[in-house]
Amino acid sequence: MDRTDEAWQREIERRASHYDDLDARAAWEGRMGAVDYLAIVLLTALLVVGFWVWGH
Repeated sequence: MDRTDEAWQREIERRASHYDDLDARAAWEGRMGAVDYLAIVLLTALLVVGFWVWGH
């Protein structure tokens, strides 16, 4: 295995351990919840209706 492959393997292991730590703590900072998705849907609908009204 050359140096580049070894470096990538270490990077993959580092990232995997980071996700394992997050999973063990059950702390997914920044995770979107139901309220976030509802807000996105409502804002999207408002944007679509707004442009539709503006176009007529």
